[in-house]
Amino acid sequence: MKAKIWKLIGLLSIVIFMLSTAASAHAASLTTTIATHVTPVGVVYDPAMNEIFVSNYDSGDIQVISDSTNTQVADITALTQYAGTPFDLAYDSVKGEIWVADATGAYAISDVTNQVVANVTATPGFEGAAFDPKTGEVFMSYNGVGTVISDSTNTIITTITQSVASMVDDSAKSEIFALQYTGGEGSSSIYVISANTNAVTNTISITGSPDGPLAYDSGKGEIFVATSNFVSTTGSTNYNIQVISDSTNKVVATINLPTSANLGAMAYNPNKGEIYMNSGASVTIISDKTNSVVGTVNTNGYASSSNGIAYDSGTSTVYAINNPGSTSGSMGSLAVISDPSSGTSTSSPTSTVTSSTSTSTSTGSTPTPKVPEFSNAALISVAAAIAAVTLCTVALTARTKKTPR
Repeated sequence: MKAKIWKLIGLLSIVIFMLSTAASAHAASLTTTIATHVTPVGVVYDPAMNEIFVSNYDSGDIQVISDSTNTQVADITALTQYAGTPFDLAYDSVKGEIWVADATGAYAISDVTNQVVANVTATPGFEGAAFDPKTGEVFMSYNGVGTVISDSTNTIITTITQSVASMVDDSAKSEIFALQYTGGEGSSSIYVISANTNAVTNTISITGSPDGPLAYDSGKGEIFVATSNFVSTTGSTNYNIQVISDSTNKVVATINLPTSANLGAMAYNPNKGEIYMNSGASVTIISDKTNSVVGTVNTNGYASSSNGIAYDSGTSTVYAINNPGSTSGSMGSLAVISDPSSGTSTSSPTSTVTSSTSTSTSTGSTPTPKVPEFSNAALISVAAAIAAVTLCTVALTARTKKTPR
């Protein structure tokens, strides 16, 4: 009987180990890649049309891709009259338009006709873009200059006096979080800008050198900022993500990244409470519940920080740009990553859409209820409980057999 019990214990241990291993494996996987044109930079998801928009800087065009077929359905090439150097994109959920930051200013593209419907000229132009749905305002930035555009009049309303760089919209509080611009990666502050007054209302100190774009987590009301810290004693660089609460405007967590990670654009998945960071060669997946890295997907791309990324809530798909960068003239690609929404969300999806520099997150559709996702600890606890009950049953059975009748 003792031999049988030990065999049972061994089998249960194997089951526990297998459950733990299965739970730690993330479901996200690379399904295909889509060819882009030369130097893709920005990408944004349009939930109204179920389409992906990709800006190609050197090609001077914007590709429109269907998320159901992952094929190109339109190529907006008539951009040469607007300089033809599209950079970041922002989705205007109020008017169904894609706003494009360009070297000569900004222009809006109708997602119905795929035609330019507005043009705002500015010198020296823009690189960063974000849209606030409550005010209907588009925020643009370039070399430290922040510009606010009304999507109803398609005119510049005002400029932001503080020197700002890449931005992200906090739709819940109608605030813009922007990196302080210092002419490089030496920024050490985040500006909080009211979309109602277009004025800086707070300054948040952070450590290290931020590398935008930022990401907004609507489920927990947090801003994610990727930073690097050079350690002079070792000559190495540490990479991490600092998490800022939008209620306290303070750093509430620091997430250490693998030493091999390159900082890049980020996108938020409201269905699973996860942040995706595009490092070019791979996409790092971070849980906002545990503030830890929970997965990595190899995209076979180029290691660079100038890569956009977007989450498609309609198909639970991540679109990550692979930009050749230094290999000028080479065609880029768009990595398509499937990440089934089998987890419980930290927020209730609404119709609010938020856009950021090279990063877009959308909650345009309400997902159907999913089976809850269990953590490693929960699975191990369940397995341990089953093991305890089984062992007790075996022990009682053994005693019963030995009891004289």
